[in-house]
Amino acid sequence: MTPGPELLRYLDEAHRGLLVPKNVMRAGLAVGPGHGILDLGCGAGHELVELESAGCRAFGVDSSSVMLEASRLRLEAHGLPVRLVHADVHDLPFADATFAGCRIERVLQHVRDPATVLAGAHRVLRPGGSLAVLEPDWASVALASADTEAARVVADAVGSHIPHRQIGRDLRRLLIEAGFTDVRTETELVVYSSLTELSHVISLERAAHVAWSGGLIARERAEALLREQLALSEAGAFHATFQRTVIAWARRPA
Repeated sequence: MTPGPELLRYLDEAHRGLLVPKNVMRAGLAVGPGHGILDLGCGAGHELVELESAGCRAFGVDSSSVMLEASRLRLEAHGLPVRLVHADVHDLPFADATFAGCRIERVLQHVRDPATVLAGAHRVLRPGGSLAVLEPDWASVALASADTEAARVVADAVGSHIPHRQIGRDLRRLLIEAGFTDVRTETELVVYSSLTELSHVISLERAAHVAWSGGLIARERAEALLREQLALSEAGAFHATFQRTVIAWARRPA
């Protein structure tokens, strides 16, 4: 699917909603002014602006020309240097040991082979260079319901279209297998107290449709669950949880 205006609007909203974990992620890179930082899957360039504004030399890679153009416009609007490369994140066009730091945000969940992408990041980092990764764990969604089985089936359908929906819980293993050391992780568990709150991140209607259309649950039961969740929300009794962000930091051995 070619990225369009809807995706750009979503990235703007997501950037605002993830300011805190993005700041934590950036601080964990522990790189200073003048250092070269690679942003794999840079999207619309929000983080490139932050890194450049902090004095780093930010390089953005994306496979989408639409995203790269959005990044270019954003950087130029802030009067910042533009260092963008059109490339597949599985095959980075950089020499070994080029960068002091690398960040990967909400990208590994979508790629063909996360292990290959992490191996590439390891290669282009200098010895002692740092990596920061932020991914969700879509398989962590949980709903409070009188019909616990229906709630589990619908929750399990959340993010079913995403190739690596539980990538968040696999990050530590993948980083170790890629050769990184000093791996540490931090998880943000978000509690939603209304259906409206949850809908900004997750569509229960879509998940319910996936569940019943795939024969995992009867349509009537899925629709009854949706009605129950709406009633709980209107009564102030709604409860759902989601490990929205899993941040991992690692280092290429010196």
